[in-house]
Amino acid sequence: MERVCESVLGEADMFARGMLAVCLVGGLLGAVAWAAVTPEQKKEIIEVNVSMKVVATHIRKKEFVEAEEVLKAAEARIAEIAKTAEIEPTDKAFTTVNKTLATNRKNLDKAQGKTPAAANKNQGVSFTKDIAPLINEKCVGCHGAGMQSGGLRLDTFANWKKGGKSGLLLVPGSPQTSLIGARMTTPDMNLRMPKNAAAIDKDKLTVLANWISQGAVFDGEGEDAPLSKLRTAKEAQEEESSIKIVKPKGTEKVSFTKDVAPFMANLCLGCHSGNTLRGGLSLETFYDMMKGGDSGHVVLPGEPRDKSRLFRLTGGLENPRMPNNNNVLLTRQNYEDLKTWFDEGCVYDGVDPKTPLRSFVRSDAELALEKASKLSPAQYNELRKEKTAELMKKALPNDTVVTLESEDLLITGNAPETRLKQVEDWSKEHLAALRKGFGAPAGQSWKGRLAVIVMKDRFSYEEFSQTIGGRPAPEGMTGHVVITPTLEDAYMVIEDVGDAVSAKSPGLRVNLIDHLTGAYMRRTGSNLPNWLLRGTGLSLAVKVAGKNVFLDAMPKEAAAIVPTLVNPQDVFVDSSFSPSTIGAVGLTLVEYMIATQGPAKFSEMVKALESGSDIGEAVTKSYGMDSATFGGKFRDALKK
Repeated sequence: MERVCESVLGEADMFARGMLAVCLVGGLLGAVAWAAVTPEQKKEIIEVNVSMKVVATHIRKKEFVEAEEVLKAAEARIAEIAKTAEIEPTDKAFTTVNKTLATNRKNLDKAQGKTPAAANKNQGVSFTKDIAPLINEKCVGCHGAGMQSGGLRLDTFANWKKGGKSGLLLVPGSPQTSLIGARMTTPDMNLRMPKNAAAIDKDKLTVLANWISQGAVFDGEGEDAPLSKLRTAKEAQEEESSIKIVKPKGTEKVSFTKDVAPFMANLCLGCHSGNTLRGGLSLETFYDMMKGGDSGHVVLPGEPRDKSRLFRLTGGLENPRMPNNNNVLLTRQNYEDLKTWFDEGCVYDGVDPKTPLRSFVRSDAELALEKASKLSPAQYNELRKEKTAELMKKALPNDTVVTLESEDLLITGNAPETRLKQVEDWSKEHLAALRKGFGAPAGQSWKGRLAVIVMKDRFSYEEFSQTIGGRPAPEGMTGHVVITPTLEDAYMVIEDVGDAVSAKSPGLRVNLIDHLTGAYMRRTGSNLPNWLLRGTGLSLAVKVAGKNVFLDAMPKEAAAIVPTLVNPQDVFVDSSFSPSTIGAVGLTLVEYMIATQGPAKFSEMVKALESGSDIGEAVTKSYGMDSATFGGKFRDALKK
């Protein structure tokens, strides 16, 4: 075995002193089944750890030879125990003793002036320049982000420190107990790394052993950086000082993040990202772009645009013209924006210049929101009128549609004009009450008028729901609200259920108040739960309707439904209830929340939901208890 190891290591002196001990452990790396450490062996490992206590005393007395002898004896005993137990010297059983060994070696080297910082420049080994390229070439293919053999990743130094299933990868100062070297030098062809490839050159193994002996110091700019892109901290600092990031003045007509980065991400990253870096230029981030490529800086802030190579290539002033692909071309708008951006000084208006350009590519929803935000109130009003007319024509193409317009409302539908006029009066009255109750400022409540669509009968409402919403209207559902985040759509549809109140119908005015309240609470595009919208609307309707058998029956209906929930917090989940029962539960729950701790707490919860909190967070923040506790209290109150 010793001769085989020597044939692998050759004349690599450092490995002869360091890694050879690992190879001499007999088939420890080739064992198919690992034996458990016996109690006697555990006791011996503890004794080895205790034996190194004298090293600190030897170092203090400058007895360096004696200290080295103790450490060598400890290393030999660790190797012998590992051989007997048929485990690796890096096994978790040796974690404590290996840490003690590494610490003592570090302290001994420091006392003798052998720290990496004091090492001769010609003898010191750089992880970034010497080790990272070797590992990236030989090991990352099987131990990277895509494949992690043995639970081990080697693509960043941060992952080196974590180790793998077999234990610690590195023991700084101790090559013989560092797993990475053992795997590269074992004579067992089934276990030697890299697998199914030639053994690593002996000179490179010597460099690796030297690096570990010198303390396995990481000299890169960041431990999370990929080995393929790793630079020394000094190189990163020098690069940082050479890159000019111009901040915006606020007068720019073109935004890099909104106007330039999106088309660059779509048109340029195919040839300038990842492992594909034409001309050595990466355009993954603004920082990368300003860093430049093989020809140096390609963007020169403050200089005429034709001085910057990036503009010369994209503007056709220099060949080959970019993007160099007939399938992806700059639009006229792209080119004009790029010109203006260069003329304005190549400003970066983002937060972090190392943010991927891909993150600035906006989704269709974001583009729609941006487009909608630029519309004036008059344009919104016209948009609402056009879209509402389209909805009616699609749902009921043969019906006569009447439309009434006021400052806030677009009252329309196939109901008679006199009925629509009555709905308009009720809507204005309730809207004034909502503004007062919510403390809203003057002006339009929605961006553009809210469309209030009144269907004259059940058939019309069901046709609208099926044709426009793509679903039938369930029994008990007599209205709904649609308000998109962009506010491109903002309408409510209600069935004219008549004015007569019964156990099955609250009357048209209550139906209107119910859904107009929900539309008002969603006027900013927020997505509030339906039980809250319906509950708040019906609670306000109670004050207007007075004696109403439909509303009066709702607490009893809720008392029969809520106790059947498996979890008390499910009372805050819309899907726990059907369209015909959610109103009853919502009304009862809203009134309970207001009655127990007052309108201020209820309003606080609504604002928390509007700001993006989930219902659990909002309830806890406003009521001082989690949703399960609050739901349980509500359920108990219904039983009384």
